[in-house]
Amino acid sequence: MTDIRLKSSALLLALAMTILLAPTLAPNAKASGIVAVVNGAAITDLDITQRQKLERLLSGGKRRLSKSAALNAMIDDKLKLLEARDRNRTPSDSDIESALGNMARNAKISTKRMIGIFRQAGVNKETLKDWLRAQLAWRSLIRARFNAQIRVDEAEIMQALNEKGESRNSVESTIQFDLTSVLFVARAKNQNLRLREAKRFRDSFQSCDTDLEKARRLTDVAVTRVGRRESGALPPAISKTLRDTPVNRLTQPRKTDTGYEMLAVCGKKDLGKEATLRDEIETKLKDDRSKALSRKYLAELRARAVIEKR
Repeated sequence: MTDIRLKSSALLLALAMTILLAPTLAPNAKASGIVAVVNGAAITDLDITQRQKLERLLSGGKRRLSKSAALNAMIDDKLKLLEARDRNRTPSDSDIESALGNMARNAKISTKRMIGIFRQAGVNKETLKDWLRAQLAWRSLIRARFNAQIRVDEAEIMQALNEKGESRNSVESTIQFDLTSVLFVARAKNQNLRLREAKRFRDSFQSCDTDLEKARRLTDVAVTRVGRRESGALPPAISKTLRDTPVNRLTQPRKTDTGYEMLAVCGKKDLGKEATLRDEIETKLKDDRSKALSRKYLAELRARAVIEKR
């Protein structure tokens, strides 16, 4: 599952890295007691401690949940996962692994390195996966139940655009990129060699029409068409890199779990500032509507749940 907008941006993880060496974040190995039961599902002291550490890490050290707030967050997640189970919308293991990979790519590190960072902060992998599972499950439930209500019509967008007035001039134009991925597969024993080969190929790259075909004939090189992507739908750092990369050129090699990836910019189209504004307005209207419906849905689940706090 891709493009999920979680609290997993490169900025948050970069900030989080600054707090990882604090000795107070060592994992808690003590036995934990049950502090609450939600429709038969138990929440333990260890669950609460893990959630506090996870929230602190994801916020770059800025968010410190009290035990009460962490317990309420855990109750909400239990309700979300139980509802997803009942409606056959529980994310698969492959969905979770894909979400972990997306988090790592946004942070420009490998998945293994990211998991190590969380572990060093006292957050085990299962805690992170359970949190992701709840986020993905809830998004699926909201879309299934409220998809028609979340939609934004043209009249709403135009009204919001008109209210922007002169502030339209302050936004950056939306650029549509035509992209192809070029991945130099690397193994542990030949990382440096493959990086040098990727850089040499990048230096020689002059045309998508001819050089992508050359890449396909190279050993252990995967060429995959990404297609058209708009700048507003990409992480800011990647969008800037693509804006700065000329057409018919490759971006710098980026380390992934399987090797070194470059993006070939095979086309650019300026969609103008209004496209940027429209995307921003539509996203905000949908987000506001989704949050309101989410709060309503969660309140319904709490109202009919059996929650025992101990």
